[in-house]
Amino acid sequence: MSEEKIGIHSEAVGDKVVVHVQGNLDVHNTHKIEKDLMALVSAARKPVVFNLSDVPFISSAGLRLLVTTLRLCQEQKISISICGLQPAVEKVFDIIGMQQLFTIYPDLDSALK
Repeated sequence: MSEEKIGIHSEAVGDKVVVHVQGNLDVHNTHKIEKDLMALVSAARKPVVFNLSDVPFISSAGLRLLVTTLRLCQEQKISISICGLQPAVEKVFDIIGMQQLFTIYPDLDSALK
């Protein structure tokens, strides 16, 4: 069985930092990006937008990573939002009420306005 690729990259867009996440956010992958993600958010110093349009699946480990990132942003007094949820990920967000924690946009363009 081949291992699922996971990756993140960021870019500054206007007054925000967009973090593009690619791959399944599950127990097998989140540990691979957690350290880099925390460093990236710590250095951001401006609002962060997570673009999850290339994330087809999220598990409790992925949700934990997002909540940990949210707490780090709150400590630094920077806003965090999420965009581009695929249907399976959006369903998980709906079931557990993640909309109460995050501002969620349908796509990146909406998140950047």
